[in-house]
Amino acid sequence: MSSFRTQTAVGLALAVALTSLTSAWSQPQAARPTFPPGAGYAGVAGSPEENARITALCGANRNAADGYAPSPAFAGQTRARKAPARQPFTVDSIAKIDRPWGLAILPGGRMLVTIRAGGMRIVSPSGEVSEPLANVPEIRTARLSAMYDVSLDRNFAKNRTLYFGYVTRAGDTGTSPVGRIASARLSADEKSLEDVRVLREGADILPRRIVQARDGTLLIPSAVIDSGGPAPQALDSQLGKILRINTDGSIPKNNPFRADPKANPALYALGFRDPHSAAFHPQTGELWVAENTPMGGDELNLIRPGRNYGFPVISYGRENGGGLINGGKTAQAGMEQPVYFWNPSIAPSGMLFYTGKALPGWKGSVFLGGLSGKQLVRLEMKNGRVVGEEKLLMDRCVRMKAVAQGPDDLIYIVTDEPKAEVLRLSPARK
Repeated sequence: MSSFRTQTAVGLALAVALTSLTSAWSQPQAARPTFPPGAGYAGVAGSPEENARITALCGANRNAADGYAPSPAFAGQTRARKAPARQPFTVDSIAKIDRPWGLAILPGGRMLVTIRAGGMRIVSPSGEVSEPLANVPEIRTARLSAMYDVSLDRNFAKNRTLYFGYVTRAGDTGTSPVGRIASARLSADEKSLEDVRVLREGADILPRRIVQARDGTLLIPSAVIDSGGPAPQALDSQLGKILRINTDGSIPKNNPFRADPKANPALYALGFRDPHSAAFHPQTGELWVAENTPMGGDELNLIRPGRNYGFPVISYGRENGGGLINGGKTAQAGMEQPVYFWNPSIAPSGMLFYTGKALPGWKGSVFLGGLSGKQLVRLEMKNGRVVGEEKLLMDRCVRMKAVAQGPDDLIYIVTDEPKAEVLRLSPARK
C-alpha cells in the first residue's frame, strides 16, 4: 500500500472513531453473550461485601455484573490478594475544575491542568483556579477531539519547557482530526505559553500520555479506540503504539523499527488498544503502561523496545458488544503477556510510582486511577509482579483521571465529570 493510501486509510479510521456518536469506551452493541458471576464474585470493589456497599452508595457500576474470567497465563497475573491498608490518610478537595484530563505539578507546588475541551489552567495549593492560559492551541471540535496530557521537561526549573498532546481538526474548514504532540515554555508569570512548537502530528496519532525517559526522549502512548481492526499490529500506523521521539521532534537513531522501510520510524512498541497510563520505574528507569481494552482485560505492561503486546490478536477482554476478541485467544508466540490484568474492567487512567516520605506506608506502591471502575488502585509489587491490590476512594463514586506526586510528597488526583475536582491525599489528621 502506498504511503498516501496508508495515511488516508488511518486518517479515515480515526475520523470515523472520533466523529462517532459513541464514546471512546462504547461501541455499537451486538447481542451480548452472558458470563454470570461465579461464587465469591467481587465485582469491581475487591470483595463481595465491599461491592455491595459501593453499589448501595454509588449505584450499580456498569462493569460490576461482568463475570467473564479467562484463565491467566501464570499465578498472580490477575485478582491478586487484597493488600492490607498500610497508610491512614485524609482526602481534601482543593478545587473544582471543568472536566480536566492531564496534571503536571510545578516545582513550587502549583498544578498545571489540561482541560479536555481545550486550554490549560493553573491551580494553587490553596485551590485558586487561574484563567485559561493564553496561546494554548485551540481544539477545533470533531467529536472526541480533546486536550490530553501535559508533562514537564526534566530540566523545567531551568528551561520552563513542557510537552502536551491533543487532537483537533486538521484546519479551520477541515473535518478530519489530527493528533499533535507539542512543546512550549510556560511564561514566567504563568499566564501563557510561549514558543509553541508541534513536534509530531498525524491523522494516526491519539496521544494519551507523554513521559520523558532518563535519556531525554519522549515516550507517547497512542491509542486506538475501536475494538479491533489491523491498526495496532500495522507497522505503518501510529495507532495502538508506544511512540518515541526526541524533544525536538526528530527520531532517535536507536528506535527499534527505524531500519524497517515498511515501519513508521517513531514506533517503539506495538499491539495496544487505549493506554491511558504511563510511568517510569524510579529505580530501574523501565517504562510501565496500563491500558483499557474494550470490555475487561485491562492490562499492566512492562514495555520493552520492539515488542508486540498483542492487541487485538490476543486479549483478556472482549468486544464492547460482549463478543470474544479473536475467539477469546489470550496467548501467542512472539506476543508479550501482561504483568497483570483486570476482569471486570477498571479502565486505568493515570499512573504513579510513589517515592515520597510523607505517606511512608505507601512508599514503593504503584497507583492507578480508575475511570469506569471509579477508584484509585494501589498495587504492591515484588520482583516485577503484583502481589497485592488495594481499592481506594470508591466511596467518592467518581472517575479518577490523573494522579501525581507533589514536591510535598503528597498525592494529587484530578477526577472527571460530573464532580470534576482536584483531590489531595495527605497523612490522617490526628
